[in-house]
Amino acid sequence: MGASRLAVVGVAAVSEREALSPVAWAPDGRRFAYGARDGVWVHDPRGPVERLVATGGPVGAVAWSLPADRIAYVDRGTLYTVRPDGGGGRRIPTPGLVLRPVWAPGGDRLAFVVRETGPRRTRLWLASPDGATLRPILWETHGREIAALSWYPDAVHLFVALAAPDGETITEWWRVRIAYPDFRRLPAPPPGAVEAAMAPNAEWIAVIAGERGGERLLVQRADGSGARVIAGPAARLTGLAWSPHSDKVAYAVEAGGPAAEIYAASVVGAARVRVAAHPHDASHPSPGRSLVWSPDGLRLAFGTNTGTTLGRVWIARFQAR
Repeated sequence: MGASRLAVVGVAAVSEREALSPVAWAPDGRRFAYGARDGVWVHDPRGPVERLVATGGPVGAVAWSLPADRIAYVDRGTLYTVRPDGGGGRRIPTPGLVLRPVWAPGGDRLAFVVRETGPRRTRLWLASPDGATLRPILWETHGREIAALSWYPDAVHLFVALAAPDGETITEWWRVRIAYPDFRRLPAPPPGAVEAAMAPNAEWIAVIAGERGGERLLVQRADGSGARVIAGPAARLTGLAWSPHSDKVAYAVEAGGPAAEIYAASVVGAARVRVAAHPHDASHPSPGRSLVWSPDGLRLAFGTNTGTTLGRVWIARFQAR
């Protein structure tokens, strides 16, 4: 279902309070979770129903597994899991600060980044839903930062984007097998890459790259072929988000005006739909945006809740034409 076959039928703020983390949809799409300054909240988008399921905070990242009936979240660098009803909370011990938790497609294992204490070292780790099984993936980043992490659909490999030690520019993409040494470097990203995301079907990679005149959004196949520009140049592009069917990519354009423009564009062809104009917060005039598609591809959650800045959760609803 390409972007030309989507029509926006409604846009509204749905959360009563400010979120900190990007949202994590339940895999059945009925609810979503987000981290806030006071813990983890679960929200039903069909009505103003929010429930605090874990206290603490600030919580900068959340991930939801339906098969495991678990929400993983990061509270000030520490990894926890909790059931969506608020029961069974657990702390998962790690040798450092945790970033980027992401459940495997089957929901039976959790991958995440650990920034280990002592000598600066960033590694990938795996955990079972209950934390009973916990181990590092035997692959070295050699001092570089992990700028993006997601699963391949086979639940055996991870897509990893590596950035320079200062974290500013993405220089390498890798396909990393979790079970034994099988690490393949993918064709290089374009110069000036600052944000990257692999499509759920692992066929495409979207990337935002800075160049003279502004930033551009490009997509290319994982083998490096078929590169094309989707958007830009613009002063700033942010919030890359692939639709669950891997046929559209959503993003935000910040061009210096009073609002960020949210778009969804087809990967094949030139069709795109303007989703919303999302006003800037006066306290954060250009904070970036987080965008997350619902599992059915007919809703898009967005806001300034990026993990470092706060904002209410907004949802755009689509209708297939």
